[in-house]
Amino acid sequence: MKKSERQVEVLIESLIEVSLIEKVIKALPRGYISVKTISGHQYFYRQWREGSRIISSYVPESYLNVVKQKIEIRKQNEQLLKILKKDYKKAEKAVLKVGEVTPEEIAAAKERVSSLSEEELDNRQQVVEELKAQLLA
Repeated sequence: MKKSERQVEVLIESLIEVSLIEKVIKALPRGYISVKTISGHQYFYRQWREGSRIISSYVPESYLNVVKQKIEIRKQNEQLLKILKKDYKKAEKAVLKVGEVTPEEIAAAKERVSSLSEEELDNRQQVVEELKAQLLA
């Protein structure tokens, strides 16, 4: 395998990882838990921003731990996504430097990966081979 083929493969793997993490993040609740004390009773709300507004949603105490865990998982995945996007940018620069792939072809591959379902992304090796063939054709 030539070095440029390996670089394209790394780029595609990075695209797939970013896409998978983005899909996980979308499925999880965002925001934080706010506690309000009213007449001596505690009430829990999940709050998040939409533009300049803060939106609140009541969380029953029985669901509180589950919602907290999901919010924490989302935050961890958001941190991981930042790292993966940096890795993707490095891979993209390396592929563009070699000159076998154009930015337009990379954008098309990115669009293709983002349109794939999670089931299709689970068959990673097939996706990598298809996209590599397209990019290096």
